[in-house]
Amino acid sequence: MSKLPSLLGHLLCRLGFHDYRVLEIKFQFTSGGSIEKVECRRCGATITRQT
Repeated sequence: MSKLPSLLGHLLCRLGFHDYRVLEIKFQFTSGGSIEKVECRRCGATITRQT
């Protein structure tokens, strides 16, 4: 997907279709599971999510 023109890539990000890469994973041994920190390769948005 990195071969898309930047304008089309940013449009996809605006619509909610990000190209995430995992930056960090923290494991918890409780019922919570693990926490991932991910970043979009196109727009640079960083999101923390629980898996």
